[in-house]
Amino acid sequence: MNPTRSISLRILLLVTLALATAACDDDVNRPATDGGVDATDADDADGGDGGVEPNPVCEDLGLPTAAFLDAAPSSALKAVAADFTVATTAGDWTFSTHFTGCDNYLFIQDQPRQEQDWGAVLWTRDVADLLYLLPKNTHVFFVSVLADEAARAAGLEALEGRVATALAALDGDAAAWWQARLHFLTDAAGALPSYLGELMRNPGWGFGIDRFQRVRYIGSYADPGRYDAEQQWFGPNLAMAANEAIHYNFEATREAALRARRPTVVTVFDQVVASSDATALVELPSAAELAAFDTLELDLTMDCDGDGEVGFCPAWDSIVTLQLCDEGDPDTCATEFGRWITTYHREGRWVIDASALLPLFAAGGPRGFRFAGYETYVVTLKLRFSDSGGALRPVAVFPLWAGNRFFDEAYNDTFAPVDVPIPASAVRVELVTAITGHGMSMPGNCAEFCNTTHTFTVGGADFVVDFPNVYDQFGCLKQVKDGTVPNQYGTWWYGRSGWCPGKEVPFRSTDITAAVTPGQVATFSYTGLYQGAPYSGDNWRYIDMTSWVTIYE
Repeated sequence: MNPTRSISLRILLLVTLALATAACDDDVNRPATDGGVDATDADDADGGDGGVEPNPVCEDLGLPTAAFLDAAPSSALKAVAADFTVATTAGDWTFSTHFTGCDNYLFIQDQPRQEQDWGAVLWTRDVADLLYLLPKNTHVFFVSVLADEAARAAGLEALEGRVATALAALDGDAAAWWQARLHFLTDAAGALPSYLGELMRNPGWGFGIDRFQRVRYIGSYADPGRYDAEQQWFGPNLAMAANEAIHYNFEATREAALRARRPTVVTVFDQVVASSDATALVELPSAAELAAFDTLELDLTMDCDGDGEVGFCPAWDSIVTLQLCDEGDPDTCATEFGRWITTYHREGRWVIDASALLPLFAAGGPRGFRFAGYETYVVTLKLRFSDSGGALRPVAVFPLWAGNRFFDEAYNDTFAPVDVPIPASAVRVELVTAITGHGMSMPGNCAEFCNTTHTFTVGGADFVVDFPNVYDQFGCLKQVKDGTVPNQYGTWWYGRSGWCPGKEVPFRSTDITAAVTPGQVATFSYTGLYQGAPYSGDNWRYIDMTSWVTIYE
């Protein structure tokens, strides 16, 4: 765990809000369905908004309007949220009546189960920060778990006072906007009607309804700036709930982009319970079909094994990889093709742009894959092939170095130079890397929390990959708008060396065309250093590095 630095949460909110606003402004679509909605089913769903009349609220926000989905009540995670009516201090509020087709909804208790060790502190502070951070397309429902009506009413009255104070600090339009979107429920959480009460009783985390109209759980409220030595953990912050809505917007925007590509989809794993390795032999498109594509995306969903998150999803962040098996030999799977880091106790879905490795599939036909991990998840993985219409296409891939190696004084001795024949027809040449650092040795808390530098040299030019984000205490939290699973039950917020818990490890592509000569052999060398020198320290640490050269024509 990274040493906690004294950084104002308000500064974090300022930075994060600026990043999150763009996520709310992007146009999105969502799949139409009459059953449980899973964004990974979008390949088979009708695109667009289905002819729904645009809602003025959504138009003002620059968002599309989705139709309300009729569904039977269900408290299952990711079930379609059925209609409901709740009593509030301002009167009854009905979901279908107020549904815009572009909003998120959060139900927040005063004492959610995940924060029960902290008592009734959640509603007593951070209201202004919550309003500051929330995306505008969000409704919040506050509901008390207290059974005593008088105590419940007193708690709501006190919260309404804090909200009024926070609204008074806003300009008139902003205050009016949030006044209409903050709701104070008069019934006890467990007594809410139908599936709402069920969710409040079990699992009791609080819940959201995302823009696909799916039931989602709210995660941990832990604030990295509130470490409590007695509790040996981090105190809650109401404003952390906004991360859920920010992530819902990211997911909706991502779904629109995925569907707009109109991909050819190959399913490798479909809801496979994987406790370690899982293997599959699939039929890829033909060589002729693959030659028409210039884009490949790896679409991975890792669900918890059971109807929940905490207690069903594993507790620790760990590496999982997709390995490509040799042509004609599905039992030999030595080529790493994708890397992800799992969450602390939450589910997730991630998409990796693997277009630079598309030539590895050029032959088409049957191909084997291995999904390698350490803990139990329900895995769905799809390959999404499409054509972006770009001028260049990847036509060849040459491997450089791969594998994880102990990061010590002898680390660089294990990397011999590699010769790569650059085709005479090459128009663009890229260095493609996936590098992550792991371990917590001293000095520097390496390699998870130190900035290692990775220098690839070719044609007299150096190309450096490094990770300055590692020193940002909120480095991974700031990437919620880019897909980091929010509010995990661990120290997920810290910046790390090339990765975040609950996020894909992206391939980093660097244009090296000017450093090579088409028609000649290019010699590549590599050096990994810490503070300009080979690393020397205690305990264990390693670098997991895979690298290629991709040729475009």
